[in-house]
Amino acid sequence: MARIRSFADVLRELHEAKKSGQLFVLVLESSEDLIRIYLKNGEIYYVSYGSATGQDALDIVEYYTFDNATFVEGSTPPAGVVASNFQTEKFISLMAKADKKVRVP
Repeated sequence: MARIRSFADVLRELHEAKKSGQLFVLVLESSEDLIRIYLKNGEIYYVSYGSATGQDALDIVEYYTFDNATFVEGSTPPAGVVASNFQTEKFISLMAKADKKVRVP
């Protein structure tokens, strides 16, 4: 059964466990686009939301209401994607301040 959790806590757990894979987050306001956060060894490697990528995607996701979040371990970014210089802990702090919630399995 799915439960509601803090999005920051979900990210923090993946970060601390040094997980690699992709976190898919469904946005309530737009069912056609998912937030896709690729993690490599627990660090945010690449982010996309619709046509927004990188820091642009991170900058806008705080304004949306999240629904389901699913992590797929081992999933890799699309070919040709260049790693971004994200500050994972800073983004986790931002999500904690925004009090974002997600439904997780």
